[in-house]
Amino acid sequence: MKAVIMAGGEGSRLRPLTCDIPKPMVRLCGKPAICYILDLLSRHSVTDAAITVRYLARSIISYFEQDEYNGIHLEFIEETCPLGTAGSVKNAVNPDDGTFIVISGDALCDIDLTAAVLQHKQTGADATIVVTRVADPREYGLVSFDADMTVTGFIEKPGWTQVSTDAANTGIYIINSDIMDMVPKDKEYDFAKDLFVDMLRSGKKICAYETTGYWCDIGDLATYLSCQQDLLSGKVGGALPQTERTDMSAGGVFLKSDMPSGDFRLIPPVYIGRDVKIGTGSIIGPGAILCDGVSVGSFARVRSSCVLSDAYIGDSAHLTGSVVCAGASVKSGASLFEGSAVGAGSIIGSGAQVLQNVKIWPSKHVADGSRVSKNLRHGDARPDLFDDDGISGEAGVEITPEFCARLGAAVASIKCGRRVGVACGGGRAASAFKSAFTAGVLSSGAQVWDFGEITEAQASFSAAFCGLEMTAYISGGAICSIKLLGEGGLPAIRPVERELEGRLQREEYTRCSWNSYREVSDMTGISLLYQQELYRCAPRGLSGMSAQPKCKLKQGARLFEDTLSKLGCDIGSGMIMELSESGTALAIHDEEAGALNSDRVLAICCLIDIEDGYDLVLPYDAPQAAEAIAQKYGKTVKRYLLYPADTSDREIRQEAKVRFWMRDGIMAAIKILDYMKKTGHSLSEIDAMLPQFSTITHTIEIDEKPSQLLSGFKSDVKIPHEGVMLSRKSGSIMLKPSKRGNVIKIITESVNTETAEELYAEIKDSIRGREISDK
Repeated sequence: MKAVIMAGGEGSRLRPLTCDIPKPMVRLCGKPAICYILDLLSRHSVTDAAITVRYLARSIISYFEQDEYNGIHLEFIEETCPLGTAGSVKNAVNPDDGTFIVISGDALCDIDLTAAVLQHKQTGADATIVVTRVADPREYGLVSFDADMTVTGFIEKPGWTQVSTDAANTGIYIINSDIMDMVPKDKEYDFAKDLFVDMLRSGKKICAYETTGYWCDIGDLATYLSCQQDLLSGKVGGALPQTERTDMSAGGVFLKSDMPSGDFRLIPPVYIGRDVKIGTGSIIGPGAILCDGVSVGSFARVRSSCVLSDAYIGDSAHLTGSVVCAGASVKSGASLFEGSAVGAGSIIGSGAQVLQNVKIWPSKHVADGSRVSKNLRHGDARPDLFDDDGISGEAGVEITPEFCARLGAAVASIKCGRRVGVACGGGRAASAFKSAFTAGVLSSGAQVWDFGEITEAQASFSAAFCGLEMTAYISGGAICSIKLLGEGGLPAIRPVERELEGRLQREEYTRCSWNSYREVSDMTGISLLYQQELYRCAPRGLSGMSAQPKCKLKQGARLFEDTLSKLGCDIGSGMIMELSESGTALAIHDEEAGALNSDRVLAICCLIDIEDGYDLVLPYDAPQAAEAIAQKYGKTVKRYLLYPADTSDREIRQEAKVRFWMRDGIMAAIKILDYMKKTGHSLSEIDAMLPQFSTITHTIEIDEKPSQLLSGFKSDVKIPHEGVMLSRKSGSIMLKPSKRGNVIKIITESVNTETAEELYAEIKDSIRGREISDK
């Protein structure tokens, strides 16, 4: 016998699930809905099936590459325009097909089709409609029939006042092929609204076959979830093979392959696909479906929810009655409430809430801590791409090899990106992302200079030394960041960032031909030149000096220790010199001088530079005490923008390019040790030459626009182009918005730490009055 499977529907009420897949291909416990229909047909001896397709037709056709499934030969009939249910079926049958079955490819059922066909033949009907009793008839097309099962009429989704029967049309029909002659060609024509009505008018016999089997029309996300719960509860006969089921106290656990390892809890019924990972302390179920490749973090809770292939659920995330589509990510602490759905490839930020019945369309990004109360179809609820730390995010969620490749292609497509440097910190994730970024650059025909695994400070030096206008430095572990360095190894300017954001959004990349790909240039040897530059900072060597170099990053620690040792410094005793993980900043702990933070160390280096006859070149957020130091020696301070919106400070940035010690903690350390050896001064004596000052830095989150906040402080402002500087009798306060505008950095500076803290408390109270939440 032949069957025609109607599989052309868009499934608009199932969106965002069906934004990128047709309704018959939605997964039910890991398997496409249409496969359950084919399994049913196979159990009832159907040998041939014609599948009518229209919406995203290729995804259905390509799934069945062999044109065969479970012993059924498949034929695909593609609609070029909407023809209605009967119109599409007409194109799929031949006059000699005899009696055939019509069934929807996007329902779930275990109806006895053999019995339905037998009744059809016994009654001599021209068409038989399979009906089932439903609790709420208002949602269905209803069929009226008499005692001998002869159909007498139809009513479509009536109100209670019109309801005369509870027998719903399942959309499953047994049809004699000659009846299809009544269907007009190339015209939209339906079974229920048109053909069956015309058949009754012309005296054709239509019968009803009433089934007591399971049937569910997967009409919306609620029924999409409920029918999978029914599968797990065993309500659908023959759907899930019993060999995959391990009986437990309530329902069962259905495993596609081996049980994931780990200390977690399953509350049956649940479905676990292949290669699923579940973290410690997580609770899965009841009614949870985890499809192939899903990763669930620690202490997460997934209940009555469907998580589709390769999706990621972060630590302590909570899902209740929700759908997470393929490749989507729900970050740590986020919550999805009942009826919510997250489209394919979307990212829900840490601590975010997607409220009840809210739908997130594919490839959207919901910012950390957001509360989404309405559907997100257009745009993003995410921050700008670049922040003060570059592009940062969770490895494998926001920072992925795919993203890095696209970023590399975008970088190589702009004017300053024809020669691109790449480097990374330690770790396999950063190394993999560097490789992906490199591939993206090469795909646009640009040249890549690979500096290997180094510190950010080394990357800045390498970029400046090689004269590169664009270098990417990738670092981190669970949280990764990509910093783009522009000319001279300084942070890339804002116009470059804007152009990159635009190209990524438009997916506008330069492409090269197969024979235009370049070789990657191995530039790891530049580390030796960098170390030679470090040696030049102490031309007399450092014999007789002692210091204990420290750094959390292994590469930084090894380089720091090796350099000081080769300069003759005793690295087993003396002051503790703590290099930041990036290698860009230095803090010192000395018995006499006490703890000197990076700003105080910077001030010492400024003093040394001035004594060597140089003016100072500093970023705008460097300590204001630098002015007092320069004034004492008759020098000036030139300040440049870290993230300029134009090239107005280009000349000063050109001077800053060669002042490597400002962004290199090892150079600053050698500079100070060399000065101590040359002058014979102790660190405490050098520190005493500086003006009394102390700086502290805090950040607070803001709800209003930074421009609105800063405009309230105009009366006592001097504008330094990056934020606002407030002058007070006891010191100064700098308010500096982050690039994304959601955070204000507050830098207070005064004669001592206590007064600086008082200044911070003063400005924080003022800002809180403007309804800003403390971070």
